[in-house]
Amino acid sequence: MNLVDALAGEIGPRTAGSDAAAQAAETVAGAFRDLGLDVGFQEFHLLGYEADEPQLEVEGERWDAGPCMYAHTFDGEGAVRRIGVGKAPVGDGLLPSFAVVDAGGHEVARLLTSPFSTGAIPFMSSHTHITTPPTAFVSRADAERLVDGMRVRLKIGGRFVPGRIERNVIAEIPGRSDQHVVVGAHYDSVWHGPGAIDNASGVEGVRRIGEALAGRDLERSVRLVAFAAEEIKLTGSHYYVDELQLRGELDRVAGMVNLDCIAFGEQLNLLASPSALLERATELARSLGLLDRYELVTGPATGGVDSHWFATNQVPAVTVLHFPYDEYHLTGDVPALVDERQFEDAVALGLALVESQLSEPVVI
Repeated sequence: MNLVDALAGEIGPRTAGSDAAAQAAETVAGAFRDLGLDVGFQEFHLLGYEADEPQLEVEGERWDAGPCMYAHTFDGEGAVRRIGVGKAPVGDGLLPSFAVVDAGGHEVARLLTSPFSTGAIPFMSSHTHITTPPTAFVSRADAERLVDGMRVRLKIGGRFVPGRIERNVIAEIPGRSDQHVVVGAHYDSVWHGPGAIDNASGVEGVRRIGEALAGRDLERSVRLVAFAAEEIKLTGSHYYVDELQLRGELDRVAGMVNLDCIAFGEQLNLLASPSALLERATELARSLGLLDRYELVTGPATGGVDSHWFATNQVPAVTVLHFPYDEYHLTGDVPALVDERQFEDAVALGLALVESQLSEPVVI
């Protein structure tokens, strides 16, 4: 089974808490079972959100807008006012933020600049799920056209859906020790996004690493984890790490390797903590010849990737990804984008990182 085709091609968009996400979890579980592994589900409750397409008019002209997940609703008019600017997470650009202000001077909604991609993408705000004001995203190009005082009409719709259940999918390859290395990737995608690269590619990478390790005599165990609800502030991996900590089992995790967006992108990114693991990852990439093929970008394992919660809890963790790419979080993120060379290189590096941590874990 190729999980890129199965998740992105056959199932398609699979937002957290949806029926499609549940189907994706079963599909991943089936792929892990095909490796001869026992599979379990870690269930957790989730406040779901179903977004409507935002409707944005600026000075009477219809502009593209992407929904902000978990934003409260709004239907009205106002004037644009810039309220801040931040550094883009990729490249040298800036991300201006705007308020929509009513006649009384009150902020009634927000327009944020898409932090990635070329379009107006679905994304999350910096606020928690229940405190996000009415918000939509505009592309970087359109953000540059916004000027204070422009008249805006904006309609934002969405429904908070309680009672949803999500599941992390877990399979274990036994080793000679009760310590284990987690190999993870998230299987959910964004609103209207097929998510072939982000992140069916990562889940297929986890499956391939599992295939390479299954049946081997391993010094430590390997735990394959397909995380749910990553697109909602890394919720699935957060729950996973919190549960390990609550049950006193976090010290059994010798390391974590995360695969995200591994099959297409402009640069090879290695995000690892602590620095000793980043040095090891860089040397492994060099030994595989990857530094001859790709521009390397490095950083810590924290931020908007599932390695974040492991690294912040003092577990050596690394994320491998190729990034950025123009179709990120858009409808064009389809299986045809997959670059087999980038895919295979990322899987080879991920496997090398797992084998390295199995034999000689980095100590914090």
